[in-house]
Amino acid sequence: MDEQEAIRRCLAGDRDAFAVVVRQYQALILALCLRLTGNREDAADVAQQVFVSAFRHLDQYDPQQPFRPWLCRIATNACTAFLRRHRRGGPAAPAQATEALPDPEPGAPALVDQAEDRERVRRAVAGLPPPYRTVVLLYYFQDLSYLEIARQTGLPVGTVSTQLHRAKQWLRRTLAEGEVNAGATH
Repeated sequence: MDEQEAIRRCLAGDRDAFAVVVRQYQALILALCLRLTGNREDAADVAQQVFVSAFRHLDQYDPQQPFRPWLCRIATNACTAFLRRHRRGGPAAPAQATEALPDPEPGAPALVDQAEDRERVRRAVAGLPPPYRTVVLLYYFQDLSYLEIARQTGLPVGTVSTQLHRAKQWLRRTLAEGEVNAGATH
């Protein structure tokens, strides 16, 4: 059974058909949540919430549109909400934030290419405010366009552009000043 057939069956009342969708997107959503929350346990909890929310709101999905961006938008929104709640109730960034960030790839921004210490870059990205961290991860590590990020996050394209610009400025300044927390470990 393919994704669209599983969704049609779910909308017709077949709850078990959604397992096909979960299996297909489980790794992607977990990886996205891990990158955004910075903690494996939190990511697993949020990912589970994402699939529950997607199932509950499946009637709002437009089958004429690709399913993946719709699901990733739910995940991004769930992570953003989690990070807002977490920030109010505890430290601004999880202690394990650096382990969630991928190694910079050759195609990543010049900022990453020029950094002598990849761990410093990971800590700097992990230290970004959540909205900035989200656009940086989606743009540089998920290779999404501004328009795709806007669709996934629900932000206007101009806001995505502004947040990405501000995030790059913050990262340049932080790395140049050596303000990245040297005590953070993975």
